[in-house]
Formats: sequence, C-alpha cells, structure tokens
Amino acid sequence: MNQTYDESDIKAMVSQILATMVGTDPTSPSSAPVASPGVPATTWMCDDQTTAEQMLAVPDPVDRQALVEMMRATSARIGRWRAGPRPTCASLLRFRADHAAAMDAVFNDVSTSLMESLGLCCVQSEAGDKAAYLMDPAIGARFSSQTAKEISDRCAHGAQVQILVSDGLSSTAVEANLADLLPALLQGLKRHGLTVGTTMFVRYGRVRVMDEVSALLTPEVTLILLGERPGLVTNESLSCYMTYKGYPGAPENIRTVVSNIYRMGTPPTEAGAYIADIAKKMIEAKVSGMDLKL
Repeated sequence: MNQTYDESDIKAMVSQILATMVGTDPTSPSSAPVASPGVPATTWMCDDQTTAEQMLAVPDPVDRQALVEMMRATSARIGRWRAGPRPTCASLLRFRADHAAAMDAVFNDVSTSLMESLGLCCVQSEAGDKAAYLMDPAIGARFSSQTAKEISDRCAHGAQVQILVSDGLSSTAVEANLADLLPALLQGLKRHGLTVGTTMFVRYGRVRVMDEVSALLTPEVTLILLGERPGLVTNESLSCYMTYKGYPGAPENIRTVVSNIYRMGTPPTEAGAYIADIAKKMIEAKVSGMDLKL
C-alpha cells in the first residue's frame, strides 16, 4: 500500500535529515537551527559554539578556534569543504534545503489560524491569487472597490496609529515573528498613550498598500509589518515600514524602515518596543522618513 505524506510530515523528515548531518538531536532545544513550530527555518547560521564545531568541515585547519569564531560571526558559508572540484554531499544538501525553505516562504500562505488567534481583521489586496501577486507588484498595492468599502465600514477611523500586517514575500517571516512582535508593539503604544486603529492583515500585500489604508482611515501614523524577500541565510526576516500621514503616491523618502526583525537580527519583542517609540516621535515631530531625526 502506498503511503502518503502531508507537508508537515515532509518538513519533519527534512529537519531530521539535516540534524543527522550535523550530529544533533532534532528534538533537543539546543539543536540548530531553532525554528518556530511549523515554520521551516533555514539552516546555515551557526548561532552557537556547538553548532559551529559540528558544521566545520575543513580538515585540520591551522587555527580551528578562529575558524569556529568566524563561522559564529557571519552567515557566509565558510568552513565547508569539497570533494574534488565539487561541494561535498552534506554542503550541497544543506544549500538545497535552504533554497527550498526560501521558496516555501515565498509561495506558502500565512495560516488563517494565526491571524484569527491574534484577532486581526483579514482582507486581501486586488491580487486574486499568489501567482497574480508575484507577477504584478502593482495589484498588491491596492484594493478592489468592494474591499476598500469593507475596510472603511469595519475599521476605526482617525486613530493615532494604524497597524497592518502582510505576508509580502515571506509568509515564514510573519509566522515566525508576529506572535511575539505584535503584543510588544501594542504594549509599547499603550505605554505612550497612543490610540490604535483596527489591526488588520492584508493578504498578498506590498509596501504601498499602506498608503491606500492611510487614505481610507486617516490615521496619523500607518505602519506595515511585512515579510521580506528570503535568501539562503534566513527566510524569517520581517520589516516595518512607517509613514506619518501617508497618502497614495507618496514618495519613498517619507517612509521610516526598521528591518531585519528576526531571532538572529533585531529580536521581535525588542523591535516592537522600538517601533512604538518611533511612532511616538513621528506624532510629536509630525514627520517621517528622511525628515525624522531618530
């Protein structure tokens, strides 16, 4: 009888194989890489001494400890070895696993259950599906007239801060960071005494979709938490784009950006507090982007 596997089974098998390749126990909290539940993390970054030692493949290096420290300090693929002119099987498999994780981040959708658990109002850009969204960036930056009316009818108008979340080009980044980032951000805004509009998730959204929401709901500050294009180092990087009184067609120099939000960059809880501080400064200074002095 043929056995079938769903996506979660395949991801578990891949994690098991990669863990075996570096001699780690995939069920152990100390194993690397560490991924959020259900999130296929990329596998290269050596974020601790043990992982770097296990992944070092250069035979008899002159200064083993220095090379280990370099591996810990950079996401570059150093410390690998070769089989003749070709990469070793382990290096090639790891490269292909990281490439597959990056592809998954682009083509998979953010789970509806996550958005529901965080109480987000969910809407969709004018992109009808993921294929259309990837082929035409412009349709990810606007809404249909029906969706625009729904947003106007369902969401609060005139708040000091309007929060948007979008998959962008990495659903994995949203799933890996949002559960920690959003509560920290909301807590920070509350601490500053700022009113917050109806937090919403925009499926298939580009950065400029925030300008459409600014026009519909007229907040002072609009911010969008958006998954960034993944690479072979990480598929978990999230960015926050912010504007003060944005509008459709606004130039890019009015956007303030906090980037590289993920466990190996700016931790999501720390980023949430920092974004709240920036929102307060924007409202006080009544500017954003290049004109805002941080």
